[in-house]
Order: sequence, then C-alpha cells, then structure tokens
Amino acid sequence: MTAPPNLLNDDGSASIATAFMMSHHGFRRDLARFASALDRVARGDATRAGALAEEWKSFHETLHGHHHSEDTGIFPGLAEQHASVRATIERLSADHRKIDPLLLRGDQAFGTLPEAADVAAAVVRELRALLDPHLATEEAEIVPYLRDAKAFPPPPDDATVALYAQGFAWAMHGIAPEVLEKVSSILPEAIVRRLPDARASFEERCMRVWGTARAGAARTPIPSGGDGWPGSSTAR
Repeated sequence: MTAPPNLLNDDGSASIATAFMMSHHGFRRDLARFASALDRVARGDATRAGALAEEWKSFHETLHGHHHSEDTGIFPGLAEQHASVRATIERLSADHRKIDPLLLRGDQAFGTLPEAADVAAAVVRELRALLDPHLATEEAEIVPYLRDAKAFPPPPDDATVALYAQGFAWAMHGIAPEVLEKVSSILPEAIVRRLPDARASFEERCMRVWGTARAGAARTPIPSGGDGWPGSSTAR
C-alpha cells in the first residue's frame, strides 16, 4: 500500500495542496465519527440524534462545495495545462456524480433519526467505500500539481472572511500544530484573525455532536489518534 502524502511540501512549506488535503482529512474524520455515532443510536442512545442530523447537513454542504470547486475551478485548469491528467479528472468527475445521490439519501435518513439509523449507517458505509479510493486518487495524481501554489486568494468581503474562517476551523481539527502554523502563514491576515474564535466555536460544535472535542495531530490526510479513526488507540 502506498504511504499517504505529507500535508506539507518536502521543504516544510504549506501550499494549496495542504489545504486541499486537510479537507480530505476532515471528510475521513467525520465519516468515521458518523459511523461510530450511528452505531450508538442504533443501540438505543438517541440523545444526539438531532445534533447528528444538523451535522450531516453541514457535511453534505461541505463535501458538495468541495467537489463543485474542483469541477468548476481546479480540474478544468489542470486539464487545460496537463493533458496527461485529463483521463483521471474524467474519472473523478464521474465519482462526483455518484456521490450527490448518496448525499440526498443521507439527507432523508438523517432527517428521520433515530428511526432510520440503520439506513443512515448504510449511506455512510457506501460513501466511505466510494470516497476512500477517490480521495486517494486525488492525493496521488492531483495533489502534485498543487504543491507550488502558495498564494491563497484574499476574500472579497467580511462575510466571505467569516465563511473561510469557519471552513478552515473545520479542516484544521485534528491536524498537527506545526502544520497549522505553516498553513496560517499563507492565509490572508483577515482570516487568521478570525481563526481562534472560529476554532473555539467548532470545538463547542464537536462537543454537541460527538460528545468530545478530542483531536489527533495528523501530518497526512489520514486521521490520527483521537479522531475516531479505525485502529487508533484513542478512538472510542
């Protein structure tokens, strides 16, 4: 099995590739947590069913937005510049079209928790089975082209600053501090100023949804100890 790529470049710098893979980490982290939480609901603990339903809405929006930005921005630009990656991009875009119906099925199942816990868990399993190879392909074949991009575009207005800060707070949870330090160095100052409050709010959200804000310290897009990742000694 090929080792996952490092979030930072070989010279220790952060890049757009780092932020891109931090999102991958977040998707893997949250799907593992959804699986564990739904198992508890299926066994009769419905105390966080409402919070799980709300968190699924956020997950749906974040994953769909990630793929939309790829299909309308990253992928067309790479396909135009690098003919060798076009076939890979076509396969990845085809995956996106398979993921959207799964997200819609998840909306219905999570919206009727706790009764539909088994259905929601099945959606999460299917989504993980589709996303695991999809994300690995992006990391192997798309990420190398993003390593040299180190300028994050400045947000056009304060509302966008707040939105980006919330998104980075989500993606940063469970990432090693030394990686986060490098990432902050390439972000616009307006976003960096918002991050402490945004990260504190996200930790409160974690407590509400998962019952814990414990996080690992990943240096790759694979979650590490504390993120509920299978095989982690601290997963629970």
